[in-house]
Amino acid sequence: MNREEWDARLLAFWQNEPLDEKESEEIRHWLQESEQHRCYYRQLQKSYLRQRWIMREPLIRRKEERRYRLVARRRRIVRRWTVAAASVCLLIAIGFGIYDRVQPGQVMPVAVNAQIEPGSAKAKLYLSSGEEVVLSKEPQSLTERHSFIDVDGEGAVAYRKGGESSPEAGVYNRLVVERGGEYKLILSDGSEVWVNSATVLEYPVVFSGNRRIVKLNGEAYFKVQADSLRPFIVVVAGGIEVCALGTEFNVNAYAERFVESVLVKGKISVGKEDRRVTLRPAQLAVYDRETGQTDVKDVDIRKYVDWKSGEFIFSDDCLEEIMKKITLWYDCEVVFTDQSLKGMRLSGNMRRYDSVEKFLHYLEITTGAKFAVKGRTIFVGR
Repeated sequence: MNREEWDARLLAFWQNEPLDEKESEEIRHWLQESEQHRCYYRQLQKSYLRQRWIMREPLIRRKEERRYRLVARRRRIVRRWTVAAASVCLLIAIGFGIYDRVQPGQVMPVAVNAQIEPGSAKAKLYLSSGEEVVLSKEPQSLTERHSFIDVDGEGAVAYRKGGESSPEAGVYNRLVVERGGEYKLILSDGSEVWVNSATVLEYPVVFSGNRRIVKLNGEAYFKVQADSLRPFIVVVAGGIEVCALGTEFNVNAYAERFVESVLVKGKISVGKEDRRVTLRPAQLAVYDRETGQTDVKDVDIRKYVDWKSGEFIFSDDCLEEIMKKITLWYDCEVVFTDQSLKGMRLSGNMRRYDSVEKFLHYLEITTGAKFAVKGRTIFVGR
């Protein structure tokens, strides 16, 4: 067996991929033989992780997307790991300054007294009466002015007509998703909205008139039910409108100055009244509230809608922006004790529901920065 095949099996063993008992026992015996073997095993893992974050080698990314499918056969797994190991071997051979500072057997404690958990499906629904309803994955049924509101066990709330009476027009509800939360909303017309952390969405219980209007403060992904006679309009602070008929798009209005709209399917227009731009799929519009200008460019949409599919995807993003996403999803605070680290740029991907310790460990391997967690605050330094 050559080195690449051996490394492939080590990586498969590390990731708990199915190997036969003989192979697993052989690896366990090899690890017990010497500290040198164990050091090599750790170096192999770190090199793989660093390649995943910095280089984003396509095969490894595909492997990450498939890794939780339990139907993969052992032969395919070993072949896949062999190719990944071939790339990683080179990284081990040349070495990394970051890893040189980690001594064999040394434990790098990322978190101390960690109290930070990934976000989950939770929100608050405010009815037209002002009543507050706490939403989670606990099923419940509500009524609102001749409409039924169903909360399922998957973190979604849906509106539907109740009985023979027509729902009242002009009645609004408000969905508030705080930091560390996410929630799905199905509007009365069947349009679906995925609402991200730190977001408020205001909408009518039933749409009336010739326009379907909702108001957004924060970030949400919209899958709009087609209706050629009634455009669907998302209004954000400053009167900026994102107008669609039947399409899928994401609106990010977290920043005070800029509003980002990215189109996944269909067609949307972005802007104010007489100053609108039209997007085609895989385009991003960035509206500047100060100048009234809108810049449009082609993008990889995965980076902008990653949160909806349970991922963080970074592409040449600075560490400061990455940590801002962390604060929203993990409901924590971040303090840079070394300001020079804010501008460090990274590319990579991470599962959104992983522990913050795992996330920070990957960042630590990649950047050489040190992350310490105390209570609900992450300190970033050297």
